[in-house]
Amino acid sequence: MRFDTVIIGGGLGGLIGGIRLARQGQRVAIISSGKSALHFCSGSLELWGGSREEFEQLPQSHPSHPYNKVGMERLVRYSAQAKELFARAGVPLVGGLEQGDDQRFGCDHYRLSPIGVLKPAWLTMDEYVTFSGPEPKEYPRVTIVAIEGYLDFYPEFIANSLSRRGVDCRVVSVTSEALEALRESATEMRAVGIARRLQGEALDELAHRIANAVGEDAGLVVVPAVFGLKSRADYERVGEIVGAPVRVAPTVSASVPGVRMQRLLSEEFQRCGGEYILGDRVVDYTLEQGRIVSLRTANHSDMEFSANHYILATGSFFGRGLEAQPNGIREVVFGLDVECDASRSEWCGEHILETQPFQRYGVRCDERLRPSIAGQTIENLYAVGSVLAGADPVKEGCGAGVVVATAFMAAEDILSCNDK
Repeated sequence: MRFDTVIIGGGLGGLIGGIRLARQGQRVAIISSGKSALHFCSGSLELWGGSREEFEQLPQSHPSHPYNKVGMERLVRYSAQAKELFARAGVPLVGGLEQGDDQRFGCDHYRLSPIGVLKPAWLTMDEYVTFSGPEPKEYPRVTIVAIEGYLDFYPEFIANSLSRRGVDCRVVSVTSEALEALRESATEMRAVGIARRLQGEALDELAHRIANAVGEDAGLVVVPAVFGLKSRADYERVGEIVGAPVRVAPTVSASVPGVRMQRLLSEEFQRCGGEYILGDRVVDYTLEQGRIVSLRTANHSDMEFSANHYILATGSFFGRGLEAQPNGIREVVFGLDVECDASRSEWCGEHILETQPFQRYGVRCDERLRPSIAGQTIENLYAVGSVLAGADPVKEGCGAGVVVATAFMAAEDILSCNDK
């Protein structure tokens, strides 16, 4: 099977790169082994959690950081392009790249964590509750809705956190007939299981019970993200019935909006003409004169996938793009050169809350995001996202930003090669 570009990995990086290329008329295939980290997305994308000064010091402090390769000019441009790409796919986002405040560089707003911590964010799905700063002033009164029997949401933690910041908070509990049936099985009383039940009349019933529970003068009504699996219109429907502004807060475990984001981006890729091959994985490849010639997969062993260019977007350890072995860290598809400490004793800090060195391990690449094998650059292969070396997404709060920016950069480089 012949394509212009083949992408390995169907998560955020693979889908953004695929959509960008397919919109420009390329024939693109995405090979995805299954669920991606998007299924656990908080509803927000983070660009940078530190100051402008720390960002500007990256070339000295962490030379291999992906942002050094992307550069500021492209980062600003990609931020705007990402918002447009998501909107066209049916995922409207609020936020953008804030450049004016040194202390809030890359932070347009703040979002709630599942336990009530306010965290800086770059882009957030528009149904989520957000605040302009760490001391929320937009909503002087907030009513938090707890669902009886649902354990992956912590309304009291959120209420205490907001109350300490001067917000008048209260918590109310609701249930419905549809949810009572789910409570018979603890495995079903999860966000995605609840969302499957809360559709149509079942959603309306819950919304009416929320309206009765919050009463008048509820202020902002915050509910756990447990509905809207198919459409964000469900949030608008609940708001209409409740008669007050309704926003959601993230939950622990699988994310309903994250699952919806994955589906909508996948559908957008296919609408653009892309071929999405789900449930398959690359098991072999052919390399000739520094170029990938073809790939073979587990489910299509009788045929080869060939292309002019390839993008590796398999993720880090969580996405199984990297694998820790007794003698080192291995990139699992091509065996690419990896940046890591030689001794296992150096991989982790002594204490769990310390910065962990392994977070920066990943594939080594050149200024165009092209990786190497045994020191030889692979001319038509690009590595994007968390499989790359240099970034610490936990400490720096840059995970999604690195994924988005490098996916756009790889797609742009591929398109420029075609123009030459």
